[in-house]
Formats: sequence, structure tokens, C-alpha cells
Amino acid sequence: MKKFAAIMFASGLALAACSSDSEPETDPVEESGSAEDAMTDTQESEDTESSEDSQGVSVDQGLFDVEVTIPAGFFEGEDPEQVAAEAEQEGIEKVTVNDDGSVTYKMSKAQHKEMMAELATSVEEAKTDILESGDFPSIQSIETSDNYDRFTVNVDRESYEGSFDGFATITLGLVGSFYQLYDGADPDNYEVTLEMTDAETGEVFDTIVYPDALEEMGEE
Repeated sequence: MKKFAAIMFASGLALAACSSDSEPETDPVEESGSAEDAMTDTQESEDTESSEDSQGVSVDQGLFDVEVTIPAGFFEGEDPEQVAAEAEQEGIEKVTVNDDGSVTYKMSKAQHKEMMAELATSVEEAKTDILESGDFPSIQSIETSDNYDRFTVNVDRESYEGSFDGFATITLGLVGSFYQLYDGADPDNYEVTLEMTDAETGEVFDTIVYPDALEEMGEE
């Protein structure tokens, strides 16, 4: 599962290179339930609705399994059949390459939970890379919410505003979005907020919101 999570994470980052005009289609997904969970989860399964969006990841959680459908745009430059084969080698129960190029992964609830934990580890590693690589010296620390929908980036403001360190915010915006989408966020209604904060004064001097920021970049 760890290798699979890494592959999915890398695919999500690759999406940033896609044209803003690209609108890959997403198939609806379903998640069925188990008898063991019926006592506590029946009402939840009745209220669960699959979400669809041409630019998002579709996740539906029920009782037995979790199905996650990834749009074709996440696999730019890759062979979907090879991606599917590698996922199955990593223990994913069933992988289907759809006619539109999207890929549907069927896994147990336990596998999905494990994958989300590994994606969280990947986000933390991305934060560490930003702070320790030396490529973004003005960034002093990064704080996050539990589900990575909010990042507080503490910087040396003078150094930050005179540098290209703002490129690091793209990585944070993408990994935060990627985590939320795989966790079932509505592709039509989610936000990742980055608050750029002066480490000396505590002042928030800039707020960046994804996916709006990507759309704005595509318009420039």
C-alpha cells in the first residue's frame, strides 16, 4: 500500500502540469458495507451519496469496500494499464481502467484507511522537504490543520517578498487538495487555505486559496 500511495501522490502533483483547459471526466463510485458494521453504519450508508466532478476525485464510502475513481488527467504521460497492474501488485483488491481513461480502485475500508495514513505521511514529508532542502530559506515553519485544509506558513517576510520562495505554496496547495479529495471532499466545494504569516509579528500578510489559485494561474 505504501508504494501505491506514493504513486497516487506523485500523480496528483503531476496534475499541476496539466492545462487549465483540461477537464477529465470522473465516474461515480460506490462503497458497499459489511454485516459486522451494519448495526452502527446502516444509517450512514443510507445517507451516503457518490460525488462526481470532471476535475475531481470521486469517493463513496459505505460498509464493505471503498471505490475511488481517479480522472484520466491524473495519469498524463503514464500508461493506465501499467498503473493498474502496479496497484494490484500492491494489494489493491480490484483496479479497472475505464473507457474515458479514468481508473477505479476498489479496496477494503482498512486499505483506504491505511492509504490515507500514508498520504498524510507524504504531506508531512513535503513540508519537511520545503523546510530542510535549503531551496526556500525564508520559510521558517509550517503548521497545518488535521485534514490539511489549512496551512500557516511562517516566513521572514522581507526575505520572502524578495524571493521566489512562493513557489513552495503551490506544493502545499496541491498536496492539501490531493489529500482532501482522496478523503472524500466534494470536488465542487472544497478549499485549501494558505496563510502567509510574518514570523516576527504574527501578521497574516497574504492568504492563498486553492483551487482558486490554480485557476487564476491558468488565466494569466
